[in-house]
Amino acid sequence: MSGTAESAVSVVGILLVAFLVRILLSYRPTLSYASVLVFAGVVVSFVGVELGIELGTDLILVVLLPTVIFAGTTELDVPVLIENLPQVLVLTLVGLPLAVVLLGAVGTLAFGFPLVVALLFASIILPTDPAAVLSLFEQFDVGERLAVLVEGESLLNDGVAVVVFSTVLATYQTVEAGEGSVSSLATAEGLTALGVDILVVGGGGLLVGSIVGYGAHQVVRRTDDRMAVVLVSIVVAYGSFLLAEHFLHLSGILAVVGAGLLMGAHEETHAKMTATEFFTMDLWQTGSFLVSTLLYLLIGATITPDALGRHAGLVLSAAVLVVVVRAITVYPLVTALNQASHDTISRQCQHIMVWGGLHTVVPVALALSLPVGVPFREELQTMVFGVAVIGTVIQGLLTPTALRLTGLAAGTEE
Repeated sequence: MSGTAESAVSVVGILLVAFLVRILLSYRPTLSYASVLVFAGVVVSFVGVELGIELGTDLILVVLLPTVIFAGTTELDVPVLIENLPQVLVLTLVGLPLAVVLLGAVGTLAFGFPLVVALLFASIILPTDPAAVLSLFEQFDVGERLAVLVEGESLLNDGVAVVVFSTVLATYQTVEAGEGSVSSLATAEGLTALGVDILVVGGGGLLVGSIVGYGAHQVVRRTDDRMAVVLVSIVVAYGSFLLAEHFLHLSGILAVVGAGLLMGAHEETHAKMTATEFFTMDLWQTGSFLVSTLLYLLIGATITPDALGRHAGLVLSAAVLVVVVRAITVYPLVTALNQASHDTISRQCQHIMVWGGLHTVVPVALALSLPVGVPFREELQTMVFGVAVIGTVIQGLLTPTALRLTGLAAGTEE
C-alpha cells in the first residue's frame, strides 16, 4: 500500500473513532466533544494502536490551524468584541507576558529547570484554546459577552504568544552561545524590544490580514456565485497566513484573525449576511469541525505511556500551576478593569474565564518546534502534551458543572 493510501486509511480510521464519540455524546449531550475526543486519543495511545499520522509544527500551524481560526472569526460577534476590546487587549498584552514571568519564576523551583528553560515552558504552554468549552457555552445558553471574551482573548493571544516564545527561544540561544544572559529579558531594553516585536510582528500581521480580508469582502459582496465565494475565502484564509508568516515575517495567526474579521459581514450583526455568506460560513464551520476532530484525537494519541510515567510528577505540577497562574493574572487584571469601567465583568464570569483557559493546539505546535539540543526537551514536550490532555479532559468535562455552580448556564451575566 502506498504512503498516500496509508494516510487515507488513517484519516478514515480517525473519523470512524470520531463518529463513535459523537454517537456516545448523543446519549450524554452535556459532555464536551473535544474532551471526550482527547480522552479517546489517550486510550488509543495506551492500547498501542498507531493512528498513522504524526503531528508536526507545519501540519498544525500551516495546514490545520488557519481553518480553525478563520472559522472562529466567522461566528464571532464583532460588535460585542469591539465593546470588550480593552479587556481582551489587557488580558493579552499584559496578562500573557505577566503569566509567562510568573510561571517561569515559579517553574525554577517547581520543576527544577534553569530560569530560561522555565520561561520557555511558560511561553509555550500559556496560549489559550477555548474550543472544548465554547461548544458548551451555546448549549447552556451562556451569554454572548462571556463567549466573546474567552474566544477573543484566545484569537489574539495565540499570535502574541508565538512572538513571546520566539523571543525567549532567541534569548536561550544567545545564552548558550555565551553572548548574553536571561536577565536581558527584564531590562528596559529587553522589555522595549519585546514590545516592539509584538507591535511590529503581531500588529503588522493583523494589519496585513485586515487589508486582505477587507479587499475580499468587497469582492464577495459583488458576486452571488457560492463556489466563487468559497474559493475566495480559502485563498484569503491561507493566503493571508502565508503572506504574513513566510514572506513578510509577521504573525500569520493574527493575519488570519484580521482577514476573517474583515471579510465577514459584521457591520451590525450576522443578520446582515447574505445567503451566500451564510453558506460559506456553514462550510467553514464544517471544515473546522473536521480539523478539530483530527487535532484533538492526535493530541491525545501523541502522549506516550512511557514518557508520561517518567515525568508524571512534572506533568501534574505543571497542570496545577498553569491554572493557578492564570487565576493570579485574570482576577487582578479584570478587577482593575472593572474599577475603570461601568460595564463590569462579574466574578462568576471571571471564574469561567479562568477555568475555560485551556491550552492545547498552539502549545502543542510550539512544543513540537523546539530545536533538538534544547535542554529538558523531552520533559518540556511531555509536560505540554500532558497539560493539554489533562486540561481538555478534566476542565472540559467539568465545565457544565462550573457553569451551573456559577449560575451562568442561562446567560445571566448579561
